[in-house]
Amino acid sequence: MNTAWHHNPLYWLRKNPITVALLLSISATLCYFYCAIPLFGNFREQTVIYWIWAICGKTEYDYDHGRFVPLAMAFLVFRSRKKILSAPRSSEWWGLAILLLGIFFYIVAYRTIQARVAAGSIPFVLFGLIAFIWGRHVARHFIFPLALIYFAIPLPGLIQATNGLQVIATQVAYHISSLCGAEIIAAGTNIQSTTGEWDALEIAEGCSGVRSLIALTFIATVYGHLTQDRLWKQVVLMVVSIPLAIIANSMRVTTIVLIAEYWNAEFAAKTYHNFSGFIFFPLGLSGLLLCGFLINGGWKRERLTTTSRMIQSGNEDNTNRD
Repeated sequence: MNTAWHHNPLYWLRKNPITVALLLSISATLCYFYCAIPLFGNFREQTVIYWIWAICGKTEYDYDHGRFVPLAMAFLVFRSRKKILSAPRSSEWWGLAILLLGIFFYIVAYRTIQARVAAGSIPFVLFGLIAFIWGRHVARHFIFPLALIYFAIPLPGLIQATNGLQVIATQVAYHISSLCGAEIIAAGTNIQSTTGEWDALEIAEGCSGVRSLIALTFIATVYGHLTQDRLWKQVVLMVVSIPLAIIANSMRVTTIVLIAEYWNAEFAAKTYHNFSGFIFFPLGLSGLLLCGFLINGGWKRERLTTTSRMIQSGNEDNTNRD
């Protein structure tokens, strides 16, 4: 059966009409509850899927990257398609328990009007359905892609965390700018010139760096999954992405202050402020790639490869002489 599925999925569909009918009926039911029934939002006008899409576009949540999560999920599943198609199949009854757990979360979300809980139930429902129909060997390839959906669900209390990041960015910018000779003072999340030559710069929520922090953590998670062969290496990359994002954002704020002090305050507060993120986020991303390279023993591996090539070349020379 596995060989037939791998080479001709249509043959498998014809040979398993009951499984296909069950899959279609359950899928249609899930689409109805998650995509057609409006239960959430201020006026109960949003379905679960629409709520996720809408909230990822709201400025106050800084979750713009959430709209790219489905693309990452689809890419990872497509990347594993050969392993999925060739994996042995068997129905797992514990998958039904996970499916029912996801449905329970959905019911709780409906009763409490908690869209986050409803969105968080999606991985349970889909994973349980896959495990129940096709078994654990197929379902295991969907664990990581399905888990990525939590990067599209804004964390509760995110605004409070943003305040802490604002203070960190303010203090780092103040101390580094002072070391560079800038005559400034910091009060709360404001930085201003002691001489009054330019208006105070407020390190607002948009400058806290929470957007780049969550986005970089998301990228680190996917990057680690694709490039690292050990779980601890993937965890290290996720953890490292946090200080990298904070450092990159703090340096961004620092350059804004220095440009305001030594060149043009209006340019620093408007034009440079709006576009500087495109400069410093890639720097944080570069740091992440460098960490991944080092974790894999990049330079050491390059040296070993070079040495082995030199030894091989020397052996060939000796052979030719003989």
